[in-house]
Amino acid sequence: MYYNHLLRTNLQEWRNRLYKSDLLDFKDEFIFFFQTINQEPCLLSIIEDVVSEYPLTTEELENWFRQYHYDRTIYQNKKHKLSYFIHTCQYFYSKRDVPTNYNIFYGQKYSEINKSFLDRMITPIVEYLHDCLDEVNTLLYLIEKYKLRTEWFMKDILKEKYYNVSNKRYEQVFEDDIRLYLFDQGIDYPFSTPQSASGRADVVSLINTEDPLVMEIKVYDSERKYGKERIISGFTQIVKYANDYHKNVGYLVVFNLDNVEIEIENKEADNKFPNRIIYNGKTYYVIIINLNYDVSASKQKDLNKITVSLIDTANQKSE
Repeated sequence: MYYNHLLRTNLQEWRNRLYKSDLLDFKDEFIFFFQTINQEPCLLSIIEDVVSEYPLTTEELENWFRQYHYDRTIYQNKKHKLSYFIHTCQYFYSKRDVPTNYNIFYGQKYSEINKSFLDRMITPIVEYLHDCLDEVNTLLYLIEKYKLRTEWFMKDILKEKYYNVSNKRYEQVFEDDIRLYLFDQGIDYPFSTPQSASGRADVVSLINTEDPLVMEIKVYDSERKYGKERIISGFTQIVKYANDYHKNVGYLVVFNLDNVEIEIENKEADNKFPNRIIYNGKTYYVIIINLNYDVSASKQKDLNKITVSLIDTANQKSE
């Protein structure tokens, strides 16, 4: 959550620098702006999601340029229109130039033309990126709150339910609990487990919207032989679900029943909560909920740790 909050702040600062640039620096600042976005995997994955859903050929884009002043394009939705703006910026970024040099926008002065371009194209792109980051931040806040709520107050109740399950659907205990929590926190309809090309995700909310949330629930419990392979399979599944639902973000929640520390080997090195993995241009969050730390820290002799490598295994399974 802290990484996304910082990213949101930085994005606004990069946009402000572009708005404040003068005539001589405008082209360079435009190039720097998109160069910076391309270097941030989370932002780049959001951008690529839009252009992949609504792709445009160079010919289609140039035709759009020619009729921009009397644009009669029928856009399917806001995201479709945004795709034209992103394609335009990417087109001129690749040419190391700016659209204001091509008489696409009206204005008596270069400063007016530049402002018209910023207001019509850059601002909607930045606002869309902000909205996407806000949605992720909100969910990560709720998951972090759920993690603390469970570890501090609910672990004994959940463990009792888990160990007394008669139908051997052990993970269902935790799925039901997190669904109820998300619903209580305002996440509508976290109940569907719809079929996709890769199977059924554990928690898919807002499935009838353009932006469904996909989450996979797994248990680590060596007593029941739910080991590292369980976490690895969960990551592989969430990658497939994110692809099936055209999502650039996925969530894997692991309930740890053992007295061990689970370390995710492939996480980003900035140590921001939660564990964050960038894989094939998408961002995946891995949240570990520890349910079996019954010994106080002062009496804990040795800290047991297991290391789970997710990306290498995911690559092997996709081959």
